[in-house]
Amino acid sequence: MMEEVIFTIDGVEVTANKGDTILRAALDHGIYIPHLCYHPDLKPFGGCRLCMVEIQGKGLTISCKASVEAGITVITESPQINKVRRTAAELLIANHERNCL
Repeated sequence: MMEEVIFTIDGVEVTANKGDTILRAALDHGIYIPHLCYHPDLKPFGGCRLCMVEIQGKGLTISCKASVEAGITVITESPQINKVRRTAAELLIANHERNCL
């Protein structure tokens, strides 16, 4: 049996397997974190930066590569997080083929 850790996402207590990412744990519990480059069958890449979250006391991080830890508190929405996501999306669009939009 895998070791489990308990932590909090947006005020909701969540249990996840040790070694899971914050994004995977959130999605498994119906908590949406925006993401573009993540796929459960692939190794996390972290290129899009849309899955940015804040770990209280540790700052901003991308949730697709950050492992869950017992007792951490994760925030998925704030003005600072949304600003980073907006900038990341703008950069993705600015460097993308315009005909695709």
